[in-house]
Amino acid sequence: MKTKRILALLMAMAMTAGVLGGCSSGDTGSTSGDSTSSDTSDNTSQTGEAPTVSWYTIGGDEPGNFAEAVQALSDYAEGKINVKLNLVLSNWNSYRDRFNTMINGGDKFDIMFTDSQTYSRYVHQGAFLDITDKVQSVTPDMYKAIPENLWEGVKVGGKIYSVPTYKDSSLTQFWWYDKAYVDKYNLDVQSVKTMDDLTEIFKTVKEGEGDDFYPVKLNQGNPWNGFWNDYDDLCTGMGGLLGVKLDDESRKVVSVLEQEDIMHNLNLLHEWYQAGYINPDANVSGENYTQCFFGNGQSWPSEATNQAKSQGVDEYIYVQHGDTILTSSTIQGSLNAISANSANADAALKMLELANTDTEFRDMLRFGQKGVDWDYNDEDLVEQVEGQTWTTGPTNYAQANYFILTRSTDEAETKYDEIKSQNENAKESVCLGFTFDPTNVQTQIAACSAVWSQSAKADLLTGAVDPEERVPQLLEELNAAGLQEVIDEAQRQIDEYFA
Repeated sequence: MKTKRILALLMAMAMTAGVLGGCSSGDTGSTSGDSTSSDTSDNTSQTGEAPTVSWYTIGGDEPGNFAEAVQALSDYAEGKINVKLNLVLSNWNSYRDRFNTMINGGDKFDIMFTDSQTYSRYVHQGAFLDITDKVQSVTPDMYKAIPENLWEGVKVGGKIYSVPTYKDSSLTQFWWYDKAYVDKYNLDVQSVKTMDDLTEIFKTVKEGEGDDFYPVKLNQGNPWNGFWNDYDDLCTGMGGLLGVKLDDESRKVVSVLEQEDIMHNLNLLHEWYQAGYINPDANVSGENYTQCFFGNGQSWPSEATNQAKSQGVDEYIYVQHGDTILTSSTIQGSLNAISANSANADAALKMLELANTDTEFRDMLRFGQKGVDWDYNDEDLVEQVEGQTWTTGPTNYAQANYFILTRSTDEAETKYDEIKSQNENAKESVCLGFTFDPTNVQTQIAACSAVWSQSAKADLLTGAVDPEERVPQLLEELNAAGLQEVIDEAQRQIDEYFA
């Protein structure tokens, strides 16, 4: 057995020192049907029977061997911590509606994926269990494995209601350029620091390649990425409408569209659009463009190779734009919460501890059934079987700790070191630890979200409309919908929280 697996085994053995309590709450290895967890108390210590924990997660379609792979996961967990697993997969296109129906209907579950768009609301509905004390008393190894600032970032009202996924929990923005054009036009992309600096780059390539060439290709669903990064949206789900400047020690909540820096960049996008640097159908197109000269997204350096491959480009030059930032919203991009009505809360936490501390179990969650979808090779790396479909099912980022994963043969050797370094060197928001409570202004938030529709957002963030005309109209509509009331409520909560 390789060294890494020996260490993982020793850690898992240490976790089994105390036997968990509970009755069996359903069959293991179910597919996407509802959980069959029964409403009983933990009493495994008395009966010796392993409880079954139902874990609702997200991803694509179920792979063909889903039931078998889940059974293997369940058998592994039962052998390690005396807890069985019922993993339930909900499709990307339906999981929000499904989980909302479950929460509002009081359906049974033990663990559920959540994020900043729903987390605070469900907490205030009483759906999730306060695990502030349990994460340290029941699962101390998991608590130690996840950095303290991530636990801080998931607090609601000073309490912990979820386990954060230790992954690329910070946000690092990159701009990337097709090296062929960089070399052809001798472009100094490393010196580019601001959006204004990009203008000359785009101008040079456009003039050299002709009218039918667009240096920037955007579409309605993917307009300019990272536009609001300098403002913490406070987990309101209203990025672009309200926020606090990341370094504003006064923590003043502002209407983001009214800020000078935002208006400047919106005007710049419009200038690029008029100059033909951005494709003319950007605000209405649904096409996923490839072979793009320029790209813009949140990433890490070694991802340049995968990005180029997916785009059909030989090589991209990745250049970081701005500081790496850490906010409650970036941390809350992936969470797993325990149901307030779970009959197996301690067992559910132990299951999450296993996922966050045991390498082989974590590898099985990510890569599927060992010996079928993947296996360890002689270099102690994960070698995936050609044609396997597990990784198109349950999504990796929704699961658990990245930094105990075994690297696969197609991943850069530096990948996880890069991500961890970004996290550790991130610039923390002055509002880190604060999560907005939407209870008092839910009607206003819904109304503002309707105004800030995909079309309004896409029109501005592709440069397709003149912001000097559109933004005043939009602000009038937003204020009529109650934006200022939401801003005032957020300010009140922040003042109280940091008092």
